[in-house]
Amino acid sequence: MNVGIFTDSYLPDINGVVTSIVTLKKALEQLGHTVFIVSNHIGTRILYDPEERILRLPGVELKHLYGYTMSSPLNFAREYLEEMDLDIIHTQHEFGVSLYGRMMGKELNIPVVYTYHTMYEDYTHYINPFDLNHIEKAGKWVVKSASRKLGNTVQAVIAPSEKTKETLYEYGVRAPIYVVPTGLDLDRFKLENLELEKIQNIREQLGFHEDTKTLVFVGRIAKEKSIEIPIEALSLLNDQDIHLIIVGAGTDEEYYQELTWKKELDHRVHFIGKIPSEQIPYYYAAFDGFVSASLTETQGLTYIEALASGLNIFGRRDEVLYDLIDEGNTGYYFDDAQELSQKIEHFFSLSREERQKKADLCREKTIPYAKELFGQKVIAVYEQVIDDYRLTFTVEKIRIQDDFVKLYLERESDEDTIKILIPLDDFFELKIGLHTKVDAYLVSGYLTMQEYYQAYSILKRRVFTKEQSVFELKQYAHHHFELDEAKLNQLIQEFQEKNWLNDQKYAYEKAEYWHDMGNSRRNIAAKLSKAGIARDLIDEVLQNLNTKKELANAQALAQRLIQTVKLQSSNMKRKNIIHKLIQKGYSSDIAQEVGEALELDDNDEEALQLTFKKAVRLYSSLPEEKRRQKIRQYCLRNGFSGQEIDEKLEMSEEFND
Repeated sequence: MNVGIFTDSYLPDINGVVTSIVTLKKALEQLGHTVFIVSNHIGTRILYDPEERILRLPGVELKHLYGYTMSSPLNFAREYLEEMDLDIIHTQHEFGVSLYGRMMGKELNIPVVYTYHTMYEDYTHYINPFDLNHIEKAGKWVVKSASRKLGNTVQAVIAPSEKTKETLYEYGVRAPIYVVPTGLDLDRFKLENLELEKIQNIREQLGFHEDTKTLVFVGRIAKEKSIEIPIEALSLLNDQDIHLIIVGAGTDEEYYQELTWKKELDHRVHFIGKIPSEQIPYYYAAFDGFVSASLTETQGLTYIEALASGLNIFGRRDEVLYDLIDEGNTGYYFDDAQELSQKIEHFFSLSREERQKKADLCREKTIPYAKELFGQKVIAVYEQVIDDYRLTFTVEKIRIQDDFVKLYLERESDEDTIKILIPLDDFFELKIGLHTKVDAYLVSGYLTMQEYYQAYSILKRRVFTKEQSVFELKQYAHHHFELDEAKLNQLIQEFQEKNWLNDQKYAYEKAEYWHDMGNSRRNIAAKLSKAGIARDLIDEVLQNLNTKKELANAQALAQRLIQTVKLQSSNMKRKNIIHKLIQKGYSSDIAQEVGEALELDDNDEEALQLTFKKAVRLYSSLPEEKRRQKIRQYCLRNGFSGQEIDEKLEMSEEFND
């Protein structure tokens, strides 16, 4: 297999990514594959070394960023790449050379794999020196968006650890993610492959005697590495003969040197500076243990190197260490300086012989990280990606539909055209055009979302044409779509975030409208409750309704009710109107106030006359005595006194014939 590794950093640079690439190149070549490195150099010409198979693109040095070299993603090296006849492109970064690799993959129809080496979310302090919350949020949003876009525009992503894989899933990466821990050339760290005299010289140059107790940190000196924690732990120790050796360089070296002076630890904290890569194994072998307080590692290669050297490791509790630290055997966990100081004192309370016995356990932990196994796992990913790439679809037609794009997809293995909707944002993010290749995993993912997208479009039209509460929209969705609850809640949340769906706005606007239409507070509360509005929001809305309007609504209703109570005494009319106001949802206080203030026709004699006549007609077929009793009861029910009724009966011609 011909493999093209595209990287923005390579030898003679030394860092974790370069180490990983060098290890991978050796492992793949040992397995019989041909590896080409595409990197950069400080200069304006394209350089190619056919013996080493290294193509270097033009670049400029970024002196303020660890001296890294940056290249443009626009280059004229296509002829070189065509001659390489690559089967796979493997990008290692997110910048110029790696972006160029992605472009060439698309142009030359070569599948692209991308290793996500760096948790950029942990590095936003470089653009936020004053620790401003809004800048921090913006920085993390940019990292999340860029990571999602980069992860979803390749055929597969390699993550060095489960922690990294979970983070990418949270970002929204939907490409296949394979966990492949970075391999190491473990032979470099074996004691039998090192010169004992060199190891002894390192200790002597630092003024250490045979019994001096030492811990080493190896890595870049930067604030995200939290080196202040082991420095603080050193100040808490009772044993003043325990030393910390810091191997590496970085932007915050001066800051940590000043910190050691302030704590009067400059005689016990030793800054070695940057050393050549081939010397690193000697600096592990020269000391008793390894310590790091960093939580920004995607895998933690220095922990593995230390274990390969037989050192116990001290690390903060983090997922990347779960398979490395066996508490008390291969290392110790800590959360803060206080706990670290206690663990250090326990470790050095053991005899030298007891500590040495743990060395073999430490080395056993590194077996899964051997470069040979690393190479085999990466080849397995390449082979799977190449197989999947043969199943890619070609875009034959594009149609815009509101917030979505309908793609018409074809491939040789299928007779029928596949039609899928994808969000408009995804369409532009993935840079899809006519005849673009679309990965099968993407199509498969979008196919599972078709019902969701259909529901999205129809429910969006519904909320724009008719006011809806969350409950009402959910009820409608349940009746018309087969969305599971999780997807429906996701859709509802998206509508709420876009302010298309807002129960508070709905409740206030509906309550105001219904109030204007003459509805009482209680009726409004019932309607809001039926729409699924929360009780506390209903109470809040009712509190804000205009009391004068409530009174005016009751008065208007009372005037209409007068017309329905004509054949009653004025007292009964007033009572019935008050009762009906209460039934319509008005409070007893408002009903009483309105009822008492009503101006009624007080001609009870005429009302009795009309009521009496109606009763006579109703009961005309009954015998006289029974009829007299029924008429009397009817008039009593309508609020007239027994004396008034009896007088009317005596005077009536109906009963005096």
